[in-house]
Amino acid sequence: MAQLLSYFCNTTPIHEPIHMLLIATVDPILRSHLRQRLTEKGDSFQILEEGENIVDSVFCHQPSLVILDLYLTHPSGLAILRQLRAEGYAGQVVVLGGQSSQSLAPEATRLGALQIVGRPFSANQVLGAARVAKERLAIDRERLARNGI
Repeated sequence: MAQLLSYFCNTTPIHEPIHMLLIATVDPILRSHLRQRLTEKGDSFQILEEGENIVDSVFCHQPSLVILDLYLTHPSGLAILRQLRAEGYAGQVVVLGGQSSQSLAPEATRLGALQIVGRPFSANQVLGAARVAKERLAIDRERLARNGI
């Protein structure tokens, strides 16, 4: 799969995830606000919308953090999370949920979602969740380095 993706991505496979954020949401206003804020901060990011191949983008770009909207429908956000985990994505995941997705929260957590941000939310709340996830990544990397892994 890595060879196939490197062909389509025009990159060599990355074994150590870079500090990149991949965001997939159905909300065009949130996408716009996040794009503006992340550009101002100089963060490396990719923002996808419904219908784009999110799973391929994750394995192509190897982001250390994925923010995934459970309101995605084709396929569903939860189906995307299941597929990411089944195919070996080990990065952090923050999910965007809401009232109608509360029944999905336990499975999202079981699949390793670090945080579930409920609707209504702002770009600040989503970026706050991303900051917590990045801090968690730094702690995990530090622990691995201490243990010589």
